[in-house]
Amino acid sequence: MHRLRAATAVALLALTITACGSSSGVVATQIHVLDFKLDPATVSASGGAVSLAVTNDGPTIHNVTIRDAAGHVIGATKDLREGQSETLSTKIAPGSYVLFCSLPGHESLGVKGTLTVTP
Repeated sequence: MHRLRAATAVALLALTITACGSSSGVVATQIHVLDFKLDPATVSASGGAVSLAVTNDGPTIHNVTIRDAAGHVIGATKDLREGQSETLSTKIAPGSYVLFCSLPGHESLGVKGTLTVTP
């Protein structure tokens, strides 16, 4: 009986891991926020659909925000404490965008990167 439960648990875990993409079928790009950088700092997406699976791996609260060339915020995660995660999914026109932490001073300390969206 215990083997059956263990096998069921393993199968459910594998199904959960496989289903980690967004509901639109877009696979989420993993981004880790550290003190004080994004890893990776350069991210690409195609088809206008962007899904960023953000995890705060540093002790300081951070978020990840997307800004266009005109300075408009396209989307953002909530402020994440150490170990917290959130997936940010949105539709964006092709182009180049800034990824950054919008908390005061964090972008200037290096919590920033680039998002390139292709058609």
